[in-house]
Amino acid sequence: MYQYIGHMGSAERSFLEAVRFGQLGKDSVWVAKTCSRLGGFYTTENRNFLALEWQQKALSLLEKYDTTRKAIPEVYNDISKAYIQLGELETAEQYLEKSLSLKKELKDTFRLGIISTLYADIYRLKGDYAKAESFYLKDIPKRKKQKNYEGLVISYLGLGDTYMEWKKYDEAEKTYLLALQAADTIKRYRTIGLSLVKLGQLYMATGRDEDASAVFNRAIKECTRVDSRNYQLTAYLSMYELYKKRNDVGEALGFLEKYTEVNQLHTAESMTLKSEDLTAAIELKERENELRRMDIENRKNAQTRQVLTMGIVLLLLLSGFLIYLFFTRNKILASLEKEQAQTKMLLAEKEELLKNLEESHHHLVHTEKMASIGVMTAGIAHELNNPVSSMHACAEALTMDYEELLPLFTALVGMKKNETPDFIKIEEILQKTDLENIMLECKTLLNTMTNGSQRTSDIILGLKTFVRDGGDIKQSYKPEEGLDAALTLLHHKMKDKINVEKNYQFGQPITCNVSKINQVFLNILDNAVQAMPQTGKIRIQTSLEGKYCCIKISDNGPGMDETTQKKIFEPFFTTKEVGKGTGLGLAISYAIIKEHQGDILVESATGKGTTFTILLPL
Repeated sequence: MYQYIGHMGSAERSFLEAVRFGQLGKDSVWVAKTCSRLGGFYTTENRNFLALEWQQKALSLLEKYDTTRKAIPEVYNDISKAYIQLGELETAEQYLEKSLSLKKELKDTFRLGIISTLYADIYRLKGDYAKAESFYLKDIPKRKKQKNYEGLVISYLGLGDTYMEWKKYDEAEKTYLLALQAADTIKRYRTIGLSLVKLGQLYMATGRDEDASAVFNRAIKECTRVDSRNYQLTAYLSMYELYKKRNDVGEALGFLEKYTEVNQLHTAESMTLKSEDLTAAIELKERENELRRMDIENRKNAQTRQVLTMGIVLLLLLSGFLIYLFFTRNKILASLEKEQAQTKMLLAEKEELLKNLEESHHHLVHTEKMASIGVMTAGIAHELNNPVSSMHACAEALTMDYEELLPLFTALVGMKKNETPDFIKIEEILQKTDLENIMLECKTLLNTMTNGSQRTSDIILGLKTFVRDGGDIKQSYKPEEGLDAALTLLHHKMKDKINVEKNYQFGQPITCNVSKINQVFLNILDNAVQAMPQTGKIRIQTSLEGKYCCIKISDNGPGMDETTQKKIFEPFFTTKEVGKGTGLGLAISYAIIKEHQGDILVESATGKGTTFTILLPL
């Protein structure tokens, strides 16, 4: 029930309690089925290592205690789904083949549609859209007939994603609307939110911004009801991009603030979930190490058995049992070969799990990307506060000057109306008023307000440059603009203590992913500023080096030794105090530059500052 209404934390606790009570009742088949449902829950939450761990527990119990074997194909299907989400399509297909084979053997036709849908997912991920479409369409009529609305939502969303990737936008819209209708029928709010987000993304891709705005607003409302922050984040970010496209900075920043607020909660929860998933992967690795240790012991025992066997052979030779001992020896060798084959299989599975662990780690590193939004937001708030405060103070001072001159203005207006000059009254007012000081003060205040408004304009221009995002599409872009935007956002950290020297000689556009390159500039410049807490100098130089744009960012901070230089691009390595750095900024920057077929180099020495050189292909 909790999973159905979207309260996923309560659902997880209930499943775990169910497993515990089942174990107390010593009902192994019931425990196995509950473990399988818990594994399916973790698959829904994309916590795939935990899902595989619980599904393997369920499979082990069912193979031992379920004499009917009817529940085993469903476990195979759930294992296949987890491997699909991990991108291991060949392994997923192997488990689906096991499921189909066992169902044919048992003559079981129940829930064959799930297998069709999983095959469709595999073909979609492989890019074989026509084949994926045929599998989805084969499954949908059966689910309609059974009024299986939850299954219909899954099939419609998969078919809609196929059409979306296939660029068949009209069919994708119809299919997503059918998914939304099915989800509305059973009031599955998480699925409603997912359907709305996918529909909104389609409208954005086809330029229907008004429709997209309406859909995303409803998605935010539906996702807020339940623990569905992932879809909620997507909706907030899409609304931010829509208002940014309309140049409505106020509304765009409002949605960006909501996105940042929800993202902080989501990031904390996501880190916890990823930690649990990684813990499960580590436990699997430890289990493999235990199997390896047992294999070594088995080999030692086998050697011992061989020695004993040889002794027995010698003893039995005396009594005439040479032939019997020969067959016994062969049997032992065959058993050893079987154990060696099993050991090789376990080692192969271990390599596969390590590969999956590395990919999961890669996804975890990329969640750090959103941390740069916090730096950007803090810079904007701080930088805008100063000029706005100064303009407000100037306005108050000008009001006081106006009140001081008001008697003079009143006398002059009265003189115009009566046409009889009252010079005595005017002279009295002038003696009480310091006109020269007021003139100088008004000029100074107006200059201050002009400078403040210009500073505000510069900050907003820098923000527009920095947040320019084309998704994964590479765009034409001048690196100097990104460098200036990053300096603007970091101005509150530098203030007057750090001097910046710029030598821009490149001056031409390159083709790149704008938001990712801006992230690299912000990471490196922020590190340079933090390296000089008192005073210092940053030098930025751009130039053309063959077919590359060369960007050099230097500081005269404390520098690094050779050991530190070798580790700075490694994930989670940091020289900062605990709690002041994650050690992911430079690792992410390195990955972004390599993704652009470029290179990033560092030159440094203790006490002589640091220089980062970035090479980006034109």
